[in-house]
Parts: sequence; structure tokens; C-alpha cells
Amino acid sequence: MQIHNMRQRVALLQRQSEQQKAQEDIELVTAVFREVHLALEELQLVNEDLKQQNEELSNAQQALVAQRQRYQELFEEVPDAYFVTDIKGVIQEANSAATTLLNISKSFLLGRLLEIFVLEKEIITFHLKLNHLRDRTETPEWKIQEWEVNLRPRDKTPIIAAVKVVAIRNQQGKLVGLRWLVRDISESKRTQAKLQWAEDAMRQALAKERQFSELKSRLLTTTSHEFRNPLATIHSSAELLEHYRHLWSDERQNIHLRRIQTSVMHITQLLDDVLVLNQDETGKLEFNPTPLNLVEFCRDLLEELQQSDRSQHAIAFSSEYQCTLANLDAKLLRQILSNLFSNCLKYSPIGSIVKFSVTTVNDQAIFQTQDSGIGIPASDIEHIFEPFHRASNVGNIPGMGLGMSIVKQAVDLHGGEIIVESAIGVGTAFTVILPFSINLHL
Repeated sequence: MQIHNMRQRVALLQRQSEQQKAQEDIELVTAVFREVHLALEELQLVNEDLKQQNEELSNAQQALVAQRQRYQELFEEVPDAYFVTDIKGVIQEANSAATTLLNISKSFLLGRLLEIFVLEKEIITFHLKLNHLRDRTETPEWKIQEWEVNLRPRDKTPIIAAVKVVAIRNQQGKLVGLRWLVRDISESKRTQAKLQWAEDAMRQALAKERQFSELKSRLLTTTSHEFRNPLATIHSSAELLEHYRHLWSDERQNIHLRRIQTSVMHITQLLDDVLVLNQDETGKLEFNPTPLNLVEFCRDLLEELQQSDRSQHAIAFSSEYQCTLANLDAKLLRQILSNLFSNCLKYSPIGSIVKFSVTTVNDQAIFQTQDSGIGIPASDIEHIFEPFHRASNVGNIPGMGLGMSIVKQAVDLHGGEIIVESAIGVGTAFTVILPFSINLHL
């Protein structure tokens, strides 16, 4: 409008000058006005160009606003927590998922350091990682960093979060900020832990199943081998008695009868050992403490063992008192003492002395056996409580290698301990310490 008004005024001046001035003045003024007219025309073109640029700028501004709106919508709709911080970790933007994750309003988040929501024990590590990111500002290949961190939402249980950090750079490539994508992986971690636990449990179950299968195989092999000798003895003695007892003296008949009795007792012991081992493997071995007179219990057991030994060894028994009361499992205690003492007799030379004692100290029963037998090699001592393990120096002395394994199981069920001291050619001493069971009623 201003240009249009100016053009009208210039035209008016031109008409007035043509009427009042001389010819030369008219030509001069006309030329001046022509130049002004051309300048105005150029100004008009520039104005139109400015209008076009203004329209383009307005359109670009509207597109930018729309793009900003789309970015904001996407920013808010991201399912994971999204933060934008400066290079020091001060929060500049945060979406709704971020406020939900940390259970706090956006107005409180903005302007706060992100590290204040990290668990105290991990703040130093988090701060070092952040410093490491800033120290690498000149490294152009750095774009994304990932790690896990424990966060502490307001008034909620701490969570495990997966953090992905993206660099924000200006046109010159300088690091000017950080984008943080934070995801709560607590549930997935718990699920992963459960799966790992299930996998470990399955692996252990399979290993135990293989071990149990191997144990059964070894048990069948060893048992069949161990049963042959006593059964052969019973068979031969019975056959001899059947055909020749009328020709033999009573003493000779008794020899074969004792052989049969000893073999039967040996088989019974083998069966008892197998039964106890099977109960332990299947989890059916129970601990049932009852009131016991330990001295009387030990004397009765030693008398049975001495009869089966046919008095080939001298037994020295000692006790602190004539009557010592305790609450222990009689069945398990019998397994402990009979296996220990049977080994003393089995591996000691005929005619030697086998010592056995029982004492009580601080509500504990202490049983000790001492023989002067072949001893246990040092390399075997750490394995003697394993099923079917036999010392390397036993030679042809019969045995299944189950006795000490059963002793250890029975001691463990009592919550006790067993100590071994041995020297080759000198002998072996076992000390069993069993705590009294509570609630003793006699």
C-alpha cells in the first residue's frame, strides 16, 4: 500500500513538473523520476520475493511446530523411561514413563541430577561411568553405552534397570547432552533367576540320578561278590554236617556250626548296611532319639561283637560312670559303633588289644575306638567316608566299603562330628562326638 501511494505521488509530481518547468528541466526531472520509477519497480519485485520467503518461512515454522508436536507425542508414548540430560546428568526432559518408573512428578524431575535416584552403594560407580562418558567427548565413534543399575523410586522397592545412553552432538560434533533410555528389568531378572535355579536343580537332579544309578550298579556288583563267600561257607559247612556229622566229634561239629553262624551274621550285617544306605539315598533314613543308658548299651553291643569275633581279640572297655544317660537314636548309634568296632577287629592282628571308651562332656557323648591294626594311608583318609571306597592296603580282607559311609551319615543325622587319626602299621583311632538331643525324659 505504501509503495502504491508513493507511485501515485511520483506521478502527480511528474505531471506538475511538465506544466511548470522548462524543457531541459523537464527532461532532467523526467529522467530522475524514471530512475525512481525503476527503483520502485525493483522494490516491488523485492517485496514480492519477501512475501514469498515469508510464506515459506511461515510454512516451515508450522511444519516445525507439527514436527515438534509429533516428537513430543512419540517422546511421551515411549513405553520405557526416557530422559534428556546435559553432560553432567542434570535432567532437562522426562516422559510420563519416567515419572511412573521413579514414582515422582515431572516438575520435581526437571533440573535434578539423575544419579540421586541410584542406590547409595552404586552412586560412586554410576558417577564414574558418567565421568567416563564425558571424558570421551572427543571420541566420535562413541554413540551408545549400555549397563545395568539399581534405582530407588520414591516410596517403592528398589528396581534393577537396564540403561542405554545415547550421545547428543551439535553440528560441530561436540557432545552437548545425553539421552537415557531406562527399562525396569527386575521381573525379567527374577524370571531369569528362577529359570537358572530350575536349570541348576534339574542338573543336580540328573547328576544325583546318575550317581544313584552308578551306586545301584556298584551295590549290586559288590553285594553279589561279598555274599558269595559267606554263602559258600554256609553251603559247604551244612553239606559236611549233613554227610559226616555222625562221624565227627561234638567239637568238630561246633566248628562248622560257628562258621555258619558267623557267615549268617556277616550276611545280616551286609543287608543292614545296604538297607541303611538305601534309606539315606531315598531320604527315608530317620533320626528318632530315645533315652539310652550308654554304658549298658555299649556293653551289650561289645558282647555281641566279641561272640562273633570268637574272642580272637582282647577288648578293653572303659567308661566314666557305670550309668550314663543320653537321648540318642539307638538304631543309628548301633550302626556307628558296630561298624567302627567291627573294623577294629577286622584290621587288627589276632591276639591284639582293641580299646573302646565312652564319656560325656558338656551335654555331649564321646565314643573312642583304638586298634593296633594296619592303619589307613594318608591318601585314603579323606575318602574313607565315600560309599564303596576301601583303603589301598586292605588286600584280601573282605568288605564292601559301606561301613564308614554309613557311620558318617549316622553321625551327621545326630549333628555330631567324627575325627580320624591313623598311622600305617601302628593303628587307627576314631573319635565320635554326638550332642545330646533336647527334651530328655527318663
